[in-house]
Parts: sequence; structure tokens; C-alpha cells
Amino acid sequence: MAVDLNKDQGGGVPPEAVAGWTRTKKKKPEMPEPGSVNITSLMDAVTIILTFLLVSINMDPFSIKQNQYLQLARSTVEGEPKDSLAVFVNRHEITVDSKKTVPVECLTASNTQCRTDDDYDSSDNTYLIDKVWKEDASDASFLLVALKKALEEQIESAKELHVMQAKPGEYKPMVTIISDKYIPYAIIAQVVHSVGSAGVEQMRFAVIKDSKR
Repeated sequence: MAVDLNKDQGGGVPPEAVAGWTRTKKKKPEMPEPGSVNITSLMDAVTIILTFLLVSINMDPFSIKQNQYLQLARSTVEGEPKDSLAVFVNRHEITVDSKKTVPVECLTASNTQCRTDDDYDSSDNTYLIDKVWKEDASDASFLLVALKKALEEQIESAKELHVMQAKPGEYKPMVTIISDKYIPYAIIAQVVHSVGSAGVEQMRFAVIKDSKR
């Protein structure tokens, strides 16, 4: 006899009485095991760390390529290079982390703007920084605002990397100034003042080591 289980049997036949009937257990939803790793978050963390490492590699000040716009001075000073933030001062511009920060103006001996490569080759040129790049747009100011801001951003990134790598002690920024030998003292003084204003106490200058006298 066929039994229609979909109809009310008036207290009729229980499902278990039907031949071939088996009770199907409902599956419980699977729960993640305690302490399981969230792969997405882990990958985010690895990406951030790699980004900071790439930034620190780009800040290596000793991958210096000399050219007609950047010739280092020579010195007999003793000292080994150290890992630091790099500030390049060439005959075109001041750069931080390979990014143009402040332009450097070049005037020939006849007081005209340097335009060709031959113009830049002369040792009689005058190099200066326009006052619009200085604090309050004042000729008397030594603070290069864009340079200070760029350094502060680099220092903040370096501090975060220092914490992420769990290095001992407090991070103390150091800057290496890599300047062309024809850049005048007036510009160097402005660079040094701006670096100090960004909270840097340790500064060095990159030079070509000459033979001892």
C-alpha cells in the first residue's frame, strides 16, 4: 500500500514505518578552527613591509652616478658610508628620494639663464635658489620649505619601518648631503638649515676619497 506522506493521515503512519525510509541528519555549518590564520590580512601585512623595504632601498645614498651636473668634491677625510637619507644637490635641482624638491637656477658669466649642456659646463656660472621656495618668500630666509616637508615625510616612513622591524632603541635620522662641487656655500647653508629644521641632527657630506697627502 502506498502512503502519501504529504497528506494528513489523522495520526496516521509515522515516517519510520515506511519501507526504505531513513532519517537524514542536517549538516552543521563548518566553523573555522580556533587560531586559524586570516590569509588576506597576512598578505596585506607582507605587502606593507615590502613597500617599506623598497622605500629604504631607494633611499640608499651611495648609489651615486656622477655626470656633468653632479661632480663630487674630493677629500682626504676618513670615514665609512652609513645608511641614511639622501639629499642630492646638483646644478639643476635638489632631490629627496629621487624626487625633485627645489629647483636650482643657473646663470652664466654674462648673467643669462643656462640653457644648453655647454652652458652648465662652465665653472664661472652662478647658482642660486629663487626666494619663492623659501619661507615667507624672503631672500633673507634660509629655510627651503619644500625640502623640509619632503624630509619630514621620509623620516616618518623610516620611523614606521624601524618599529615594524622591531629594531632596538629610538630611530634617529641621519642625512647624507650629496652635492656638486660647484654648488656655492650659500645654497649648502640653506640645505643644512632646512635639514636641521626637519629634525635631523646627524648630517654628513658625500665626497670622493682622495689619496692621502
